[in-house]
Amino acid sequence: MMIDKNKSEGNGIKENDELNPSTTKEEETSLPESEDVSPEEKIKELEDQLLRSMAEMDNIRKRSDKERAEAYKIGASLFIRDMLPIIDNLQRALVSFSEEDNSNPEAFKDGISAITREFSSLLEKNNVETINPVGEKFDPNVHEAVFEAPSDNAKPGTIIEVIETGYIMEKRLLRPAKVGVSAKKEIE
Repeated sequence: MMIDKNKSEGNGIKENDELNPSTTKEEETSLPESEDVSPEEKIKELEDQLLRSMAEMDNIRKRSDKERAEAYKIGASLFIRDMLPIIDNLQRALVSFSEEDNSNPEAFKDGISAITREFSSLLEKNNVETINPVGEKFDPNVHEAVFEAPSDNAKPGTIIEVIETGYIMEKRLLRPAKVGVSAKKEIE
């Protein structure tokens, strides 16, 4: 197909123009020639770019902190909402035990046990694991020794009693288990 010289000029293409796909006329005018830019201007331009980049990074950090805080609030509110029935049951148990003249301690104990199971279920639902290490070797990363006692039945350094259960959530220690550890029996 031949291009008519008169028609091509009307389309904005001249016979001597070479089409360069990598640059356009707009880009050519916006690119400064290296001879025209002084080192001071180049430094000023780079400083400006640096300041803009730093401001953008600061904005990203602030936005990230805000999103993280919001996610924490949402997570905490969901957990607390799930805790409300447990609190209600504890309050009912206290009221029923104190209002009845012939309170049945066994019924009260059964009610508290049911509430404890409900709470354990809530922890499990939220990926919280318990640390109840009776018979295990003492590990200072997840256990806190409260006392040492000589024992005939356990090797030294073995946990013989759990005073407070520990908790882990997704490999993060929430609270170490407070434990009693066996010690060497002293020879008399």
